[in-house]
Amino acid sequence: MKTLVCLALVAAVSAGCAGSGHEHHQHHSTTADDTAQLRGTATTYLGLLSGGDPTTAWGMWTPEAQQRQPREVFADRIADCAPGVPYEVLGVVSDGPDLARVSWRHGEHTGELRLRLHEGHWRVDTSDTIACGAP
Repeated sequence: MKTLVCLALVAAVSAGCAGSGHEHHQHHSTTADDTAQLRGTATTYLGLLSGGDPTTAWGMWTPEAQQRQPREVFADRIADCAPGVPYEVLGVVSDGPDLARVSWRHGEHTGELRLRLHEGHWRVDTSDTIACGAP
């Protein structure tokens, strides 16, 4: 009887997760060159933030992200986000041929960048919420 209850529970949980909206987080394989390019883009972007150059960092955003968050607003929001403290890229995960996530650490904080391939170049694709320097 315990086995039957456990199997029913597993089936119910699995069914509930099937339409969870996280399908975009399926991992895709990447080549070493792809990973290096993603890591390089993220390192450059995060280096601009820690170096106190949010204007140039904003220029690495997708056009859609730039429309959601004007450059001046972004620069003002991250002005007090510990410039000079380096960011560390922790890992890269590909979510498809044109979408990837890069995890980072900045002092005691961690977060994730979403990168999107746009016209042959990886660009930062921010959400509407900017958390101290990194979308």
